Amino acid sequence: MNFGLQTFTIRRAQKRDMEAAYLPLVELGIIDLEIARIDFTRENAYRLRTLSEKYGIRPISIQVKPKYVFGDVLGVVEFCNIVGCKNVVISMLPFECILGKEERFYSFVNTLDKQFEIYAKHGITLAYHHHNWEYIRLSNGKTRMAELLCKTEKIKFVHDTYWTARCGVDPALQIREFGHRLLGIHLRDLAFKKRLLDVLPHDTTVGEGVIDFERVLCAAREVGCEYTVIEQKTDTPYEDIKRGYENLMKIKSQIKEGAL
Repeated sequence: MNFGLQTFTIRRAQKRDMEAAYLPLVELGIIDLEIARIDFTRENAYRLRTLSEKYGIRPISIQVKPKYVFGDVLGVVEFCNIVGCKNVVISMLPFECILGKEERFYSFVNTLDKQFEIYAKHGITLAYHHHNWEYIRLSNGKTRMAELLCKTEKIKFVHDTYWTARCGVDPALQIREFGHRLLGIHLRDLAFKKRLLDVLPHDTTVGEGVIDFERVLCAAREVGCEYTVIEQKTDTPYEDIKRGYENLMKIKSQIKEGAL
């Protein structure tokens, strides 16, 4: 299992200079990237392809806003074809589903398998990435996540360990629930800090919070997860990426030794 990076983590550096942003990752040994927070234009596609050829970077997926996934299929497909990427990830639940009536959520859910088939005709796998909103319960007592899994059959999923754990759900159990429909995992850790009278959750360097990543990685291997990428909201991305990557490599080594 290789550990890549979700480029939300380096979004500011990536916006300033894509090559300068990716080079420290290559030097660390991270070449698998889930591309996010860029404009998915033809110009950026060729820029990314040049960097891929120069440094061996592999764009394993692109995370795209819903309005483009549904509204600009040919544009998204063209970007993927140029960079050699076969996975497209819907970045989030549309705002009208988050804030609107339940009917809007179900209307969105009912389009997912159809959209999966549209991208499949172009040789691309479509997946859905969740946040915390999917763990909100609906009027029938079920969570949005449960309904997403129940009312779709084809769409794949990209799991976020931080949001799952923050919502009180065991990430390893959620991974097993996704099963063969799990395409990828965003490896994000969860920590807590005191602020006045509150204890606030926040994401932190992978391996330095409360999530048991050995169980996460074992579950990912069991279901055949295609890729895992580090993601974190941080003001010191490269320091945190380095520590997180090293922590994950140690966990991977421990798993391997245990298997022997």
